[in-house]
This record gives sequence, structure tokens and C-alpha cells, in this order.
Amino acid sequence: MTAAAVAALATALLVWVPPGPDRRERLRAVRAAGDRPARSDRRVPGAPPGTGRRWAEAGAAAAGVFLLLGGGPGAALAGGCVAVGLERLLRRSGTLPDEGPQLARDLPVACDLLAVCLTAGTPVGAALAAVGDAVPGPLGERLAEVGALYRLGAAPRRAWSGSPPPLDVLGRTLVRAGESGSAVVPALQRLAVDLRSSARSQTEAAVRRAGVWVLAPLGLCFLPAFLCLGVVPLVLGIATDVFGGGTP
Repeated sequence: MTAAAVAALATALLVWVPPGPDRRERLRAVRAAGDRPARSDRRVPGAPPGTGRRWAEAGAAAAGVFLLLGGGPGAALAGGCVAVGLERLLRRSGTLPDEGPQLARDLPVACDLLAVCLTAGTPVGAALAAVGDAVPGPLGERLAEVGALYRLGAAPRRAWSGSPPPLDVLGRTLVRAGESGSAVVPALQRLAVDLRSSARSQTEAAVRRAGVWVLAPLGLCFLPAFLCLGVVPLVLGIATDVFGGGTP
């Protein structure tokens, strides 16, 4: 197949999208990209590839597979499958990681620091901002955002709305203590103890599961040997005595 046909195949793979509202947006973006002059693509290092870059890489991979297989309908079908699969893989790699495990790991320390700040008489908003600056990672960013809402005068329930788990547990504790008038510091200390106990239990359960999975291959190795050396000779001996005992 000629180079023009290969270019047409790559272009078709580039603009193809599953049926839905994204089709019009994708075609409009491709048309606008062809009308405006080329410019340098400034990407942040480590950022996931954009839509156009994903389809460009998928089209290049499809063209390479097509040429590698020597052309023909089968090669075109294989190239299309490779392009679609690669685009889905690149899109999946661009999703944001789950912040839940990191939030759960840092939350007990944040509760202790927040209890210390509140014991010293710091307002809740300022205490959340101070702990957010001290705790690294996504938990610090979340606490800083909630502290900023507190200082802007937002209601506690409004400030904590939309907090992901397990950070919502801290929000419910503070909101409940503020609405009931109970002491906040003992509630935070109990929450820190409960979170550490839950994390310890999850770790112990994971260790027990790992022990079972480690012994599983060993059991699979010893089970055939046990059957061959222990069970099979016993069954053969019983069968010989039963069926061979009546012969003259």
C-alpha cells in the first residue's frame, strides 16, 4: 500500500472516537488545529498526554504495525485494534491517583497537631491552615482549603462539604463538636487513636493474607506428591485385595 493510504489510515484513526457527544468536540478540535499555525507544545514534565497527543501516538503505532505486517486488510484491522487499545491505555494512565491511602496514613498525625493547636487557643480556621502547612501531600492541601473557607466565614458544614474519605471523618468530628458544644480536643485525640487502631488492623489482615498466598504455591507442590506417594498406593493396595482376593 502507498504512503498516501498509510497517511489516510493514520488520519482516520486520529479522528475516530466512540459514538457520543465527544465526537463533535474532537472533530472541532482537529479542524481548529489544522486552521491555526503550529506552536510549541509546552507540556509540564510528568503530566499525562493530552487528547491530540494520545491519538497521534496511537496513529503512529497503528501505521507501524500496518507496515510491519506488510499491508492488507488483516494488517489494517490489527493496526486499528492497536490504535484503539493504545489510546485507551494512555487515557487510563492519565487518570489521577487515588488519594485515599495517603490521606488515611497522614490523618492521625494531623489530628494530633490540630488538637495541640486548639489546646493553645488557636481558632479552628487558623489551626487548620497551620496544620495544612505542616503536613505534606494532598492532606495538607485539603486542610489548607478548609481552613481558608473557615477564615472567610463559611459555615463548618459548608467548609467540610465535598471532603473525600477518610477526611470527612475529621470534618464530622469537628462539626459535631462545634454544634453540640462538647470539647473538641478529646474528640480529636480519640479519633487519632481509632484511626491508628484501624490502620494496625488492616496491616495485620494484609500480613495474614500475604502468609496464605505465600503458602499456596507450597501446598500446590506438595499436594500431587502426597497423592502419588500416599493416596494412590493405598487405593491400589485396597483394590488389589478386593478384586484379586477371589481369584484361585
